[in-house]
Amino acid sequence: RCIHPPSDVLGNGAGGTNPTNMSWQSYVDSLMADGVCQDAAIVGYSDAKYVWASFAGGTFAGITPEEIDVLTGKDRMGFFTTGITLGNKKCSVIRDSISIENDWTMDIRTKSQGGEPTYNISLGKATKVLVLVMGKEGVHGGGLNKKAYSMAKYLRDSGF
Repeated sequence: RCIHPPSDVLGNGAGGTNPTNMSWQSYVDSLMADGVCQDAAIVGYSDAKYVWASFAGGTFAGITPEEIDVLTGKDRMGFFTTGITLGNKKCSVIRDSISIENDWTMDIRTKSQGGEPTYNISLGKATKVLVLVMGKEGVHGGGLNKKAYSMAKYLRDSGF
């Protein structure tokens, strides 16, 4: 599924990127390409607060504006105790460096419901979007963090 954010939200395409020609789905496809991830999404968090592109049928496709607000909100401690939800899936926050200059990442783990396995999730924050990746069973968070960070840095450097 591909959702193109409105061009007025993205600005005039400064930095050589024309948002009206941009396929956000291609970024999700790139994140999924090596087979390490079971889910990925690009999610707007400033003016266009919704899922711009996601892996078809994945958990992240259902992320709500309220969930986005928790991830990017001012309260950086509450979710360590209460947890968060992503696409209505209960998760625990492991590490929050989303507001730290030149890091801009968050490490998350799904909570087991009914004995199912848990999965690592990493989030990278660009200027206007969040990059989320969920690893397959047994995939360590470090590699996911690097993947989310690298894509978020690329998008941040491109004005997004």
